[in-house]
Order: sequence, then C-alpha cells, then structure tokens
Amino acid sequence: MIDEKVIDENDYFKAVIFDMDGTLIDSVNADFLAWQKVFEDYDKSLTFQDYMPLLGMRSLSVVERFFKPENEEEQKKVLTKKSIYFREIIDDNGIDLIPFAHDFIRHLKEHKVPLALATSSRQAKMKMVMEKVGLFSYFDVIVTAEDVTNGKPSPDIFLKAASMLDVAPEDCIVFEDTANGIRAAKSASMKCVALNSNDTIDLLNEADVIIESFKDLDFMELCYRLQKVSV
Repeated sequence: MIDEKVIDENDYFKAVIFDMDGTLIDSVNADFLAWQKVFEDYDKSLTFQDYMPLLGMRSLSVVERFFKPENEEEQKKVLTKKSIYFREIIDDNGIDLIPFAHDFIRHLKEHKVPLALATSSRQAKMKMVMEKVGLFSYFDVIVTAEDVTNGKPSPDIFLKAASMLDVAPEDCIVFEDTANGIRAAKSASMKCVALNSNDTIDLLNEADVIIESFKDLDFMELCYRLQKVSV
C-alpha cells in the first residue's frame, strides 16, 4: 500500500472515464452472438476471431463496413436486428458485471472522484444493461455512440466526456479493454488502464497500465503508478 503522503494532492487524477462492454459489463459474448446472427441473416459468416477487431467499434461503423446499406432505412434495419438479437440473448442468459467492478466504482465514489461512462454502444442498449446490473446511477456523465460524430479509435467520445465533467483531458484516467478504445484514450491525451478481460493482452500493449482484475484496486496507488508513466 502506498502511503497517502507519498502522493501530493495535486498528483491525483481528477476524473475516471469507463468504457462499458468488456470493461464494466461482461457482454462481449452476447454482443458477438448477436452480430453473428445478423451476419447469418445476410449470408455472411463471423467467427470470434473475426469479431475481436470490432471490439470498441460503433455498431453503425460495423454496419457501414460489412453491410454497405444503400440508404438510411436499410441501415436502421440492420441496427434494429442487432438490438433485437442482443436483447433476446440477454433476456435468455442474463448479463453480469465484470468481477469486482462494482466494488471499485464504490471505492471511487468514496474518494469523490467524478465518473463518466463513454461507450460505443447506442443509448438504448447502454441504459438497458446498466440498469440491469445496477450501475446507471453511479455516473455523473454518460456519452454514447449517438453523442459523437466519430467513434473509437477517434478520441471524440473521451474528449466529450472530459468536457462534460469540466476536467482537462490530461487529468483523466480511462479504463478500457480494447485496442480501439486504448488508442482513443491515448489520442485524447489521457492515461489509460487496460483491463485484460478477454485474454487479449497482446492487443492492449499501448495502454499505460494493464490490470487483470479490479480486485483490491486502490485509486491512490493507481494514481502513483500512472504518474510514474511517461506521457
């Protein structure tokens, strides 16, 4: 345990921004299965290996890249299919928090750290899953896919979250679990902590710190570690 006196109060980061899928919510498999069903509807195949690079990408970007809709109506049709399949999978199988995520969020609230959620998911999906796991009310600011023009790895979503919190980007810590999300955080000049929740540590090397779990994670110790990391 780092002695609190070792860190000057000015060295504490001023806000924490969380990604949602795979970082707080164990939703990666459900998301994959939903996309796989959509791909099958259009006579396309999707393996989990093919899906991994899509993690952190907005659903709209996936649709435009792989389905090339001719108009907005067709675009909405594909997105609606994805949403319906995801909800059905969640209703059938439930959805869980990433282990110890709730404990760490409560720990941050005890330290009065402002919290933001910045997710590439659409607002309806975000609200559904966050309410199901009881985390919705913890966040001071929430930014979803509809709130920005450019999705990850663009920094837009994290910069908007920092702006809404009225905190400078360099004073923010981002928690992510994907390469796209890490690149977005680093492009926003934020420190990034990567959670290795999907055994994809080889994709997380651009993060400032990689953790295996939220278990016993201490905010002050984390600030100390990140201050030792060169920008």
